[in-house]
Amino acid sequence: MKLIIGFFLLVATHLFAQSNDLISLKTNKTNPGNLNGFIHIPKEKTQKEKNSNSAKKPLVVVLHGCLQNAETVARQAGWNKLADEYGFYVLYPQQKMINNPNKCFDWFIKNDVTKDKGEVLSIKQMVDFAVDNFAVDTNKIVVYGLSAGAAMSVALLADYPQTFEAGAILAGGAFFPTDNPLSAMKTMTSPDDRSPQELGATVRAQNPNYTGRYPRLVVMHGTSDLVVNIKNSQQLVQQWTYLHQTDAIHNQKIVNFNQKPNITRFSYYNKVKKEVVIYYEVKNLAHALMIDPGTGAQQGGVIGLFAVDKDFFSTYWIALDLGLIKISN
Repeated sequence: MKLIIGFFLLVATHLFAQSNDLISLKTNKTNPGNLNGFIHIPKEKTQKEKNSNSAKKPLVVVLHGCLQNAETVARQAGWNKLADEYGFYVLYPQQKMINNPNKCFDWFIKNDVTKDKGEVLSIKQMVDFAVDNFAVDTNKIVVYGLSAGAAMSVALLADYPQTFEAGAILAGGAFFPTDNPLSAMKTMTSPDDRSPQELGATVRAQNPNYTGRYPRLVVMHGTSDLVVNIKNSQQLVQQWTYLHQTDAIHNQKIVNFNQKPNITRFSYYNKVKKEVVIYYEVKNLAHALMIDPGTGAQQGGVIGLFAVDKDFFSTYWIALDLGLIKISN
């Protein structure tokens, strides 16, 4: 028995290195994008959960923004709190300064967002590693990204639609690869007009023979964002409704969402009346994540750079939209 326990500890030490409530992944994969990765394992609340190690859990992939890292986005966005409460894993890929001095994911480099190349492949390898080593429900893998992390999240959804059930994009934009940083900067501030067909074609080009469904999408953007023009998110909605073979005319509009006068929620349905795209437009919100610090069921997050208290825990509502939270009637 001692030999078995010792062997397990040796293997665990090789695979993972503990850092607070984030575990550093040591995957031994090729990692062509040269990224780091961390994972949060949800805390078991009951003896029943402890005795049900075989129960499959969802996996959320969280991509930080520029000037952030895994620990920062975990703390500010409050994903780990929800993971412990509702039972899902959270995977945090992390950029290295040697790749980008501002710690941005390189969404503007074509070889980092093209399927099976660079950073996007490194992240996919982390997802595969999590599936191989944890009790992950492969039908419930989702991705969430902020700013540069949002752009990389869209690339993951475009490159690997069969892997992800859904995604949440905060202050991001449509998938439209470029190798020109100047062109990427222009797109951020003043994107060119493109038709839904043109936008959709760039996604389909990543998987020309793919005939399956595309992931559901949640989009959130502030009207006062001076870093990423909100038109980028509007084009993302056009791109993804096109991929779902519907139009960009909303089927439902909720003003003053959750009694917040600045938030409007738009829903887009596919042909079978399923909500496939959700778009939150937020007045008077700059390039920032909305949080609501506190201990309540619908509260969470920590104020910081790019994280502002708007009395709205956006991560909670996104988790609800992604199907990670179930509300009892």
